[in-house]
Amino acid sequence: MKKRIAAAAMAVIMALSMTGCAGKTADTKGSPEAAGAQGGTEAAGTQGGTGKETAKIGVIFGTGGLGDKNFNDMAYAVIMKAQEDLGIEFDYVEPNAISDFVPLGRQFSETEEYDLLIAVGSDQQEAVKEIAEEFPDQRIALVDGTEEITGVSTLQTEWCEQTFLAGVIAGLGTKSSMDKANADNVIGVIIGADQPNLREGIVGFTAGAKYVNPDVEVLEGVVGAFNDPGKGKEIGLSMYNKGADFIQCIAGASGLGVFGAAKEAGRYAFGVGSNQNAEDPDYIVASSVRSVENMVYNEVKKVIDGTWEPGLHMSGIREGVVGCDTEGSNVAIPEEIQTALKDIREKMVAGELVPCKTADELNAWVAENQYTK
Repeated sequence: MKKRIAAAAMAVIMALSMTGCAGKTADTKGSPEAAGAQGGTEAAGTQGGTGKETAKIGVIFGTGGLGDKNFNDMAYAVIMKAQEDLGIEFDYVEPNAISDFVPLGRQFSETEEYDLLIAVGSDQQEAVKEIAEEFPDQRIALVDGTEEITGVSTLQTEWCEQTFLAGVIAGLGTKSSMDKANADNVIGVIIGADQPNLREGIVGFTAGAKYVNPDVEVLEGVVGAFNDPGKGKEIGLSMYNKGADFIQCIAGASGLGVFGAAKEAGRYAFGVGSNQNAEDPDYIVASSVRSVENMVYNEVKKVIDGTWEPGLHMSGIREGVVGCDTEGSNVAIPEEIQTALKDIREKMVAGELVPCKTADELNAWVAENQYTK
C-alpha cells in the first residue's frame, strides 16, 4: 500500500504514527542490527532483511516532483513495481524546496518505522549527510549522489558516459544535412542546477561532440531549478537564437521547457534520464538514458534479502545502465552517423574509449582523442 504525504502535513501525520498503511510491522526500530540486515536468521513469515512481515520504504522525491516525466517518475514507477513484486509498503513526499529535505528526512527517521529511506536526486546530498549523522541506524539510499557517506548507499552513474553519445550525435549532426541543423557549428547543454554530477554531464556531452567535431562550440546554461520549464524554455530559445541546433537538457521538469523551445525554434533537443523521445518525437533526437529503475529496485530487494550495504555504488555503459536511446523518435539520423555511433559505443563498452569527467581534463582529452573510422 502506498500513501502520499504532503510536505506541509508531514509532521502532523508522523505524530499520528503513520497508521494509514496496511500490514503489521514488527518493532525493529529501523536499525540495521535490529532489522537483521547483517545476515540474521529469517523468522517464519517475515521478509528476511527486515525481520518484519512487510518491509516499509520511505521516499523523498526531488523538487521537480511527480509528473516530471524524468527522474521522479522513474523512481515512483519502480517503487510501485517493488510493491507489486515484493509486497512492500511505502510512503512518499514531494518537497516544495531544497530547504524541506532535512525536516522531511528527520521526520521519516524519527518514526523508526522505515526499513529504507530513499532520497531521489543529487540536490539531497547535503541533507542526507545531516540525516545520516543524526540517525546512524536509518538505512538511506541516495540516488544520484557523488560522495561516499557513512551509513548511506550512494547510487551513482557515470554521467560522462551517459551524455557522451548524445554529444557524438550533436557533433556530427550539426555538420550534417539533417533538416533542422544549420551551418553555425554550435550546440548547447542546459542543466537544472550547478552540481558536480551535472557538470560531469556537460563534460561528457562536450567530449562526445568534440571527439567527432573538435571545432564545435558548446554553449552552457543553468536553470537554477528542476521544476521551472518556463526558465528552461527561455534559456533554450536564447541558445537556439545564438546558433545552437542541438541542445542536451539535464534539468528534470525544467527540461520540458527546452523541448518546447526546440519546437518553437525548429531545432533539435535531447532528453535525459528516461526515454523522453515521445514528448516531441519530431524534435527530440534521442535521450541520454540511465536505468534508475534497476538501481532503486535492487536497493529495496537487498533490504528485504538482508544483503543491503552502504557505500558508493557506481555503474555505467559497460554495465548497461547508461546509454543513448533513439527509440520513439521520428528524427531521421543519417546512416553515417548511426554507423559512427555504433562503433563509438562498442569502443566504450570494450573499455577502449573512456571519456574524461572534469572540465580541467577536457582540452587535453580532446587533443588526445579524435575519432577515426
